[in-house]
This record gives sequence, structure tokens and C-alpha cells, in this order.
Amino acid sequence: MPKVSHQISIPGLELNRASKIPAYKQVYGLLRTAILDHRLQPGQRLPSSRLLAESMGVSRNIILLAYEQLSLEGFIAGATGNGSFVSGTLPDTKPKLPKDTVSPEEKNIASNVTFQYPVSDSLMQRESEAATIKPFQNPEPAMDHFPYRTWAKCAYRIFRNLEFESLNYHDAKGYLPLRTVIADYLRVNRAIRCGPEQIVITTGTQQALNLAAAMLLKNNDRFWIEDPGYINARAVFEHAGGKTCPIPVHADGMDVDHAMQKHPNATLCYITPSHQFPAGGTLSITKRLKLLEWAAKKKMWIIEDDYDSEFQYGSNPVPALQGLDPHKRVIYMGTFSKVLFPGLRIGYIILPDKEMADAFGYAKAFADRQNGITDQLILHEFIHGDHLTIHIRRMRQLYKKRQEILLELIQRLGEELLQADKQSGGMHVLAWLPKGMNDQEVTDMLRLGGVYVAPLSRYTLKYKQPPALILGYTAFNEKLLAQGVRTMVRMISEQASLLS
Repeated sequence: MPKVSHQISIPGLELNRASKIPAYKQVYGLLRTAILDHRLQPGQRLPSSRLLAESMGVSRNIILLAYEQLSLEGFIAGATGNGSFVSGTLPDTKPKLPKDTVSPEEKNIASNVTFQYPVSDSLMQRESEAATIKPFQNPEPAMDHFPYRTWAKCAYRIFRNLEFESLNYHDAKGYLPLRTVIADYLRVNRAIRCGPEQIVITTGTQQALNLAAAMLLKNNDRFWIEDPGYINARAVFEHAGGKTCPIPVHADGMDVDHAMQKHPNATLCYITPSHQFPAGGTLSITKRLKLLEWAAKKKMWIIEDDYDSEFQYGSNPVPALQGLDPHKRVIYMGTFSKVLFPGLRIGYIILPDKEMADAFGYAKAFADRQNGITDQLILHEFIHGDHLTIHIRRMRQLYKKRQEILLELIQRLGEELLQADKQSGGMHVLAWLPKGMNDQEVTDMLRLGGVYVAPLSRYTLKYKQPPALILGYTAFNEKLLAQGVRTMVRMISEQASLLS
């Protein structure tokens, strides 16, 4: 069908200003419905984003977001300079079905699926699809500086000497020599007190959290979690039947006094004491000792997530909370995803004693039997050859430099639109937006420009924060950081002008 050259008006495009649904999603839904109902015919030209924005009383970025989603789903198509048109290849939206076929409206197969996490659809999609490595995706290691040749040499030695026993089932807790070198490494670098018999190898922090939730939480048990805090941990614990107790975070970490006063009956505490996620900061020694004493008194478990503690830039890494615990109430989690590369999928959980580790090992066995043995063999070779220590030392210097570059760019180009402070460690910084901006809307807008950030509001529950963006910097060189900051500042400036 030939395209209509003039821009059409679209009746019925009215936003519900009182709705909590973001404006761009409303526009997307209205246009999609108009196409499916054939009020918009294949080949018809859509209004320009500027004209439609004016007619609906919204910013142009909202229309662009809606158009982008419609284009991704094949509802519209267009070419530079020619505008956007309803796709001419849309299938019949109401096909005739055989008598023994039931339409989706009559029977929703997905309604029988009960395995659902208490997180948004967008977050669930992000966690399950291939990662996008663009500024300022967080947390991504610097793959441009990964020691590929060293890793390949370790892999070559392993595969060259593979034996039958290496390919058989192994201990569900993990390859013993690997657990041994991990224990040795943590004893020196993190002041962890453990032996290999206390370690269970996992497919990352997420599996460690799932094991902990299954083993430690009963239905309606209360748990402390930092607010803002790691949303994936909260989702796992809530899915296991736990009741969330949000605890505010200050510059020196979780407000332990508040937690004890407001939620004294909690049975579990999830915390990131060495580098609080996402606000930054380190739990003070006073709070650490107070938390440990409370856990011993109340028989409360503490889950210490040490997700990026190796990367401290002003001093040596802060010793782990686990090393201070004389009462055996701390369960320590770590991962190689951020230290080496995400696709490795090897993490670990350290339990207070062998008996508890054995119990977690049984749970691990019924979850997936064991981690892939060849990856464990290669990682053991890598750590045993001291390559891990050398790599972390180099990355610490590189990441410190990249943070400095990012902060200088924000200070020089960000003007009054972005404010970011130096962090003593980690893989991200917080960039604060002007008052009145919606950080989720800014996040959606920036994605149009190829800039991937996370809004701070995504990680808050009760204790709301000013609008801010979480910017990862470790995976990006100076050129990419500069391009990302320029794009980000330009698009935020355009948004700010619309609000003024």
C-alpha cells in the first residue's frame, strides 16, 4: 500500500495525568492500540515527534521513547528525513483460529506460572538478557585490560592435562584446591577467618543469596536491608517469604541503632559494609561491633556481601566484617564476576563452620549439582599462579584513574546539571540531578542517546533520596567517558529547559 504523504491527526490520544504509569508508556499504549484497532492503517504516516509532543502537551523525549519502543516491536518503521510510518507488514491482528484453538484473551498460559519475583518487569528483563556494555553501565570490569593471554595459558595447561577423573562429578561445594586457594587469598587480603571446608562455590552472588534465603528464612521472618540497597537481594528474600525492614543509610553505613529500635525481631540482616551499594561509604567500626553483638544476642544471621571491596583507591581494602566476628553469625559472600569477567559465573559463600557449609552444599547439589569443573580448574590455576593478585593491583590503579577522569569531566561539562563526589573505592559514582527532576524519566531518556545509567530511586524503598544517577566507569576508556558525559549533559540540559 502506498504511503500517505501528509501527517495525520490521531483521535483519542489523551494522557491520564493522574496515572502512575509513565507518560511515554501511556503514549506507546495509545498508539499501539490505534494500530491494532486499524484506526491507523499500514503505511500511514505518523505525526513528527515535535508536533505530537506539542499536541499532547508533553516533552519531545516522551514521544521519542514511545516511537522507539513501537519501532523495536515492528509496529512502525521509518528512515532518516522521511518520518515514521505504520508498518506495512503487520499481520492480521485478529486471525481466525481453528475451533480447538483458544485465543490468548480466553486463556493466558502465563497465568499458570507462579515463579515471580517482587521486582519490576524492566528489571527482570535486564537481569535475564544479554548485557549492554555502554557508558555508564554498572558494574562492568575493564575487559580491555583483562589478561587474556595469561588466562588462555592457564586454560591450555588445564585442557592439555585433563584426565577422566577431572570430567566426573565433583563435590557440590566446589573443587577443593580452588576452595583452598580462595581461603588463602581471603585470609591475606580480606582478613577472613576460614578454611576450605567452610566454602561453597556458587554460580555468583545471586545463587548464594538464593541458597541463604532457602536455608535461613522461614515464612514471615523479618530481615534488615539497607535503604537504598541492593534490590536483587530484597527480591530473593521476599520471594522466600521474608518481610522487608528498610533501614536508612548514612555516610558511615547502615543506621544500626534505628534497626535495633524499630525492628528488634528481625532474624536476618543483609548488608554491604565495605562499600555500601549504591550510596557508597563504609560501615564504621563502632557500628560493626554493635551489629555483631546484637546478632549474637538475638541469634540473627548477618549476610555480608563483599561485592567490590578489592577496589579501594586511597588505602588497603577495609577488612571484612566476618574477620571481626567471634560469635559465628556472619555469612560472607564474594564473586569473581566483577574482579575478572561476568561470564565466568563463579562466586562463593563462606559459612561459619563445616557443618553449616555441608548443609549449604546439599542445597547446592539439589539446585544444580555443581559449577562447571573446567572453569573451576582454570580459575584455580589463575589464582595459584598469583595472577589474580597482580590483576587486581593493576585494576585498582586503572579504576582510580578512570574515576578521576569521569569526575573531572562532570565538573567541567556538567555545569549545574550534575554533581558527583569522589569515592574512596568501588566501580561507580552517584551523580546528583537538579531538584525536581525524575531520575527514572532521565534514565529512559538517556537510553535514546546510547547512555545507560541506573536511577537511584530504583533502589530506594521508604527513605527516598534526591534524584541521582548511578554511573559505572570502570569498563570505559577516556574517549568513551568523554562521549558519554557530553551526551548525558546535552540531553539533561534539554530536559531541564522543558521543565523551566
